[in-house]
Amino acid sequence: MTLSFRLGKIPVRIHPSFFLIAVIFGLYGTDLRILVAWVAIVFVSVMLHELGHATMGLTFGLSPAIDLHGMGGTTSWSGGPALTTGKRVLVSLAGPGAGFVVAAVVRYAIGPNLFPPTPLGTFVYENLLFVNFGWGVLNLLPMLPLDGGNVMMQVLGALTRGRGERPARIVSIVVASLAIPVALLFQNWWAGILSVSFIAANVRGLRDATAREHDAPMRPALEQAYAALDAKDAARVLALARPIALSSRTAPVRAEALQLVAFGFLLEGRVADADAAIAALPQGFKPHPQLLEMRARAAG
Repeated sequence: MTLSFRLGKIPVRIHPSFFLIAVIFGLYGTDLRILVAWVAIVFVSVMLHELGHATMGLTFGLSPAIDLHGMGGTTSWSGGPALTTGKRVLVSLAGPGAGFVVAAVVRYAIGPNLFPPTPLGTFVYENLLFVNFGWGVLNLLPMLPLDGGNVMMQVLGALTRGRGERPARIVSIVVASLAIPVALLFQNWWAGILSVSFIAANVRGLRDATAREHDAPMRPALEQAYAALDAKDAARVLALARPIALSSRTAPVRAEALQLVAFGFLLEGRVADADAAIAALPQGFKPHPQLLEMRARAAG
């Protein structure tokens, strides 16, 4: 069962998988106190990391939401102004930066002597440093979806005028591939599993980026099709939208083109053809209400 609450303006959701993975990752032995301490350290540290992102985003007018899940944490944005490259970089760096602050406080303001001189006290001290500093350093590796990968993508995007995703994903695949033998060398199976998952995610992302680049030049033709629809020029709507519906590689563009095709068919009174276009909409896309209204009138 997902736990939901708010920290000020920030909605937070904690999925059961977060605690499950933390428990699995923390099975150091039979000492239950060590396991509980580990889960608490991971929870507090990851939450502070995501709050670093969220707080920086709030200062720039964004509306953040935090999710803690099996793979760690994610801060997403539901609205706000478009940010400059520098501000997006600051938002990405604020997460690990928060961890570095926590590690500095634990190391220099609190110090090891204030922790109980017991195995549990030593464990808590060392792992507060390890999770907040060590994980923070790893999180700055140039590999998506890590924060370092997001910084790399933003910088490359600025240097290539918005075409930074493709090179960022290629670099991420290379870095993740190099990380696998290192993880195996140190017998860090979790790091190896994460690296494999990062490779898979970036391969998918690279494929999606290629599809978006393929479909980007189709936008002017879609705008012309909308203008033809306003003019009730069915022939032009179909001439512009049908090639896009057939050749587009991304679901949003294909859905947009298919709905324009359906509008064009309805303007010509071809209800069956319009139904076929509507039925071909990609999964998850619903016909526009005006299209359904026009379809109902045509059928009547």
